[in-house]
Amino acid sequence: MGNEASWDWNTDLKEIPVEEWKERFNWVEDFQISPDGESVASIVNVDETAFQVCVNGEVWDNAYEKIWGLKALPDNGFSALVYDGEEWTLARDGEEWSGRFDFIWDFQVTPDGKYLGLAFQKDSEYGMVVNDLPWDQTYTNMAGMTLSDTGTSAAVVQAAPMKAADVDSFKEGLFSVALNGTAFDHTFLNIWDLSFDATGRRLAWGVRLNREAYTVARDDIVWDRTFQGVWKPVFLTPENVLAPVRESGKWKLFRDNEPFWKRGYDQLWKITLSPAKGDIAAVVADSFGKWTVAVNDRTWDLTCDTMISDIFYSADGSCLAAVFKHKGLWNLSVNQTPWTLFADKIFTPGISPDGSLVAVVIEKQGKYHLAVNNRIIAGDYDFLTAPVFSPDQSKILVKGIEKGIYKRRILSV
Repeated sequence: MGNEASWDWNTDLKEIPVEEWKERFNWVEDFQISPDGESVASIVNVDETAFQVCVNGEVWDNAYEKIWGLKALPDNGFSALVYDGEEWTLARDGEEWSGRFDFIWDFQVTPDGKYLGLAFQKDSEYGMVVNDLPWDQTYTNMAGMTLSDTGTSAAVVQAAPMKAADVDSFKEGLFSVALNGTAFDHTFLNIWDLSFDATGRRLAWGVRLNREAYTVARDDIVWDRTFQGVWKPVFLTPENVLAPVRESGKWKLFRDNEPFWKRGYDQLWKITLSPAKGDIAAVVADSFGKWTVAVNDRTWDLTCDTMISDIFYSADGSCLAAVFKHKGLWNLSVNQTPWTLFADKIFTPGISPDGSLVAVVIEKQGKYHLAVNNRIIAGDYDFLTAPVFSPDQSKILVKGIEKGIYKRRILSV
């Protein structure tokens, strides 16, 4: 987000009653909380077919037949997909886009909040719209919609026509990638896992060439080698692409068509790059049901029996945290060391820039708790969102609902 320094880090507690909303409205949907914690919002039903968005007890001016996907934005505002008069559009802080569509979905926002993108259908054609500007070219089918951090957009599109039950045309390949609405030249049998580079100008994706052959394409240039399978590629540099590939029954990490890591694994995916140190981490399995993390092709001592859902680096690359499930319970491991706070659910952790502090929300028996460095520092909430560290790392912002009251707390750590 980048604007945390301007937030109020000095007021210990701010409260907004939300239980009373249930008396004002027919029903109240799940709450969304702004990044700075100053606002809490929900979709509320005000009549049989009339919905509004309520923010801090005040509703947006317009009511709609339907509202979906209320989201807190990086600038601390809110947006939602709204429907009225048989048309969909996006409303941001109550102001509607001018574009009107038959349907919209897959709403995405860049980390800085400057670009809002979503998929649309209009007149039986599909495309993407970014900041109220729809693609000039639309397509008969679309999937895999992706918004880059710089606001460019891409999707898998059907670029060639096909008659009903035309199996031969399907085998030849119907699908391409459209960048900002313009399709690349080549078509493939299948395409998935679109990945932008940091600039938002280059793209890589996984492709299926025929019944058995898979590979990777970068900017529509296909790798020479084919594989038994491919997971999501990522850009190591603007010129170099990493991808997990399956070869000879093992998953391996390749770079630009050549082996990069020496080892093969039963599974290898979720490539995660260190922001500062150049390390490369991945979720791997050495054997069936034995999940762990590999960093630069060396595995952690930790193993779990169910899954590792995600891994996260600190900004300086010194800390790597893994969310994992073992023996039916969720936990967090930080730099190979598992915490002792096994829980029913565990959410996305927050890591301080220097990697010294890790905070995460966990759920146990229906109650939410906040843990920092393997110690619960706040608990028994009915709802909690992801914590945020202050710029100097001395405080943490806690945002949650407790006994019908939204509470914004600043705690010292």
